[in-house]
Amino acid sequence: MMPTLLTEWSRLLLGTLARAGVEHVILSPGSRSTPFTWAALNEPLLHCHSVWDERVAAFFALGQARVSGRPSLLLCTSGTAAANYYPALIEASLSRVPLLVLTADRPFELQHASAPQAIDQIKLFGDSTRAFFELGTPDATASALSGVVRSVAHAVHAAQHGDAGPVHLNARARKPLEPLAAEDAASRGLREAVDALLERGPTVTAQATLHGDVTRLARACADTARGLIMVGPEPAHRPEAARALARLAEITGFPLLCEATSQLRWLSELAPGVLRIDAFEWLLGSPRLRERLSPDLWLSFGGTPTSGGYERWLNAGFTGQRFVIAEHGFPDPHGLATELVSSSTATAAGDTVRHLQHARLRHEGERERFRHAWREANRQAWVAVDKELARPSALLSEACAVRAVLDHLPDPCQLVIGNSLPIREVDAYVPSSARTLHVLSQRGANGIDGLISGAAGASSLSREATVLLLGDVSFMHDLGGLAVAREASGPLVIVVIDNGGGRIFEQLPISGKFEQQPDASRFWLTPPRAELSHAAAVFGFRYAKVSKLAGIAGALREATREPGVTVLQITVDGGSARASEQRVRAELEAISGVSE
Repeated sequence: MMPTLLTEWSRLLLGTLARAGVEHVILSPGSRSTPFTWAALNEPLLHCHSVWDERVAAFFALGQARVSGRPSLLLCTSGTAAANYYPALIEASLSRVPLLVLTADRPFELQHASAPQAIDQIKLFGDSTRAFFELGTPDATASALSGVVRSVAHAVHAAQHGDAGPVHLNARARKPLEPLAAEDAASRGLREAVDALLERGPTVTAQATLHGDVTRLARACADTARGLIMVGPEPAHRPEAARALARLAEITGFPLLCEATSQLRWLSELAPGVLRIDAFEWLLGSPRLRERLSPDLWLSFGGTPTSGGYERWLNAGFTGQRFVIAEHGFPDPHGLATELVSSSTATAAGDTVRHLQHARLRHEGERERFRHAWREANRQAWVAVDKELARPSALLSEACAVRAVLDHLPDPCQLVIGNSLPIREVDAYVPSSARTLHVLSQRGANGIDGLISGAAGASSLSREATVLLLGDVSFMHDLGGLAVAREASGPLVIVVIDNGGGRIFEQLPISGKFEQQPDASRFWLTPPRAELSHAAAVFGFRYAKVSKLAGIAGALREATREPGVTVLQITVDGGSARASEQRVRAELEAISGVSE
């Protein structure tokens, strides 16, 4: 066998990935991956990151892809190393974020023979990947080398076009694994063949704009007065979607219900005619307001909304028309959609606007009365929220802490919101405003894992300050992510709301059992009981602890002043989240009852 075959084959593989559009490679250490790692390090078009924990590496790559919209490459050795990628790949699959995984593998003759670190890696991630490519062992024939280039081009295309998501490539390597120089005629000929393929480059691929039929959607908008536009999670790297939705809300006059992850909550430029409803979680959960505010037409854009009130409202017996606009899949868990429009958000909203520009909108009077009802209800909700935030308390409430953090973010800022309580509290307690916040979240599988790693990945591609807002359990769940936080390009602030555990469970029915059996609560709340300052010190990061409202602004200002990582621990009253929610809902019911 040609001694340099593995060296040149690896160079072709990584060089083609770079020429197909991959810019960042996240490398985890290992022996079997040596030829691929060496090729990546010596490919000028690739920027390499060293992350020893594969689970952290995968969420780091996920964070990068959320910002760039392009797949980063994960590269690891054989055996169980790749299995640690799985949680992040599940999230990438469900949230349709492009990722590439290259796993090194033992050659076929070492499979099923008790060889070390030789597991079955064929389709290791099952249906969570969009495609799987078994590249096999290196082959010097011209057709095999061309096949590598074609497979790589196909893999990169599958990861980011059509139904975007993770793609797995498996490459086998025989020893010797270390790079060798081309010293004989055959090796030099192989090197020249690889150079020629790299110079030619892979097939260029492109994605055509997906247009759905919006004829019936546009007609419904023109004929219906009581319409709502609901916007769930949208990618931060697609600002055109937010602009198209704002224009649709302006031309129809429909209230625009925008959650924090929609990229519309904090849009610096918004036409005066757009009615942005930012307290909808309170309104949708109010039985008193349901009849007054109920629409005849729902337009649902983006991912599945976080709002529990939205789900309850639909399940309560919504009988009007409901259009679900989705680029991929069939996102109608309630089974209540009148029509599913297969299109991207920007395209569907833009096409609908073009239809409506030549149509006559009916029932102008009723349309304006419906807008007024939502505008007034939204105002009442913020009156109730502000009353709660102004309530005297010996301990800092969670609601006040979250509001203060969001109020004092730099502009612009990259905001990463953790799941469980933080994302819900941002929606509930932070109104919209004219500033630039790029919001990232993990709303595919809605898990709390890998949040620090993901924020670090996002921060590695942005000079803006990145602020991660998460709970104390989420922080402990990804302590290993602190190691990769060093990759942040600008200031990275990890804001930990320390409420003594997973307090979202206190808002679920199981909490009623805790009074009867107090010790059982620890199996749900799982209070960390950890000294966070030690975690920051391990990695040499700045650390601050705040327990008073007045200290939050200064702490954030100091943390975002210069590059580097800061862990900001905000201790709050552990039971305040549930209590605040109950008081706001009671106050809103009282206010809305008086206004009837």
